[in-house]
Parts: sequence; structure tokens; C-alpha cells
Amino acid sequence: MEEITQHSIERASEDAVKLWALSSSQYPLRNRLIQEHINITVIDVISSFALNARRAMEILPPKVKYPLNAARWKWEPTIEGEMVTGLWGALNRIIHAKRLCVGFEKLPDSISVIDGGSIVIPYIRAEADRKELAFIDPFSLSHAFSYNALPALIKAKNA
Repeated sequence: MEEITQHSIERASEDAVKLWALSSSQYPLRNRLIQEHINITVIDVISSFALNARRAMEILPPKVKYPLNAARWKWEPTIEGEMVTGLWGALNRIIHAKRLCVGFEKLPDSISVIDGGSIVIPYIRAEADRKELAFIDPFSLSHAFSYNALPALIKAKNA
């Protein structure tokens, strides 16, 4: 296995863990500074993750699909847009995005653990040159990589 592929597996794994944590956390509804910092952090992490995960996954059989089906938060889009359902498609959308936005949604007060209300990150919105606005679940992205693609990559690495 090429060194660049090994490096990408390691980086994608690290970023998947960060993405898991960022998309599982509750953030204060009334703190713009924290929201702005998390927004930048999520864009950085998901961009690095997408590049490294896709580079690493190029050694895997292309016919194997890794579905995005492990949501952390229950949500539905309130505006028009496709729900991206596969890992490879989500990685491509993120890499080729001309617009990439973090979606913050308010949690019901009964679930919130922060005084004044909480927001979470249930999706990323991505739009590419040839693809319309779409929703990508960052938790599902991390889960699909960590529990499906990564074991296949480790197996390929050890073969």
C-alpha cells in the first residue's frame, strides 16, 4: 500500500472521530462566538475528512456501497434539497462543493442540557457545480466510514 494511502487512512480516521464528536454535541443557542468557531471547525474537519477518506477508499472495490443510515439526530429538511444517502457521493459533494454550509437546528427544550436552549448539527448543506443543494448527515458520514469503510481499508492494508 502506498504511503499516501496509509496517511489518508490515518487522517480520515482521526477526522471521522472529530466529526462524530462535533455532530453529537449540543451548543448554546445564545452564544454566537461558539457557533462561529464550531462552524469554521466543522468545515475544516469535514473538508479534510472528505479528501482523505476518498483518497483512501479508491483502493476499495467501487461496487461496494456504504450507506449513510445512522443519524444521531432526528430531522427532516425544511427546504428543498436531496438527502445524500451514500458515503462516496457525500465525499464527492464535499470535495467539489462551491457552497458548503453547516446546518444548526434548535433542540426541543425537553432535550436541551444547556440553559437558554441548545442547537445541534444534524446536517451539512453542499452544492457543487454539477449537483444541486443537498443535505449530508455528518454523523452518518463518520459512522459509515468508521464502521464500514475503515474495516475494509484495514483488511486491504493487511492483505
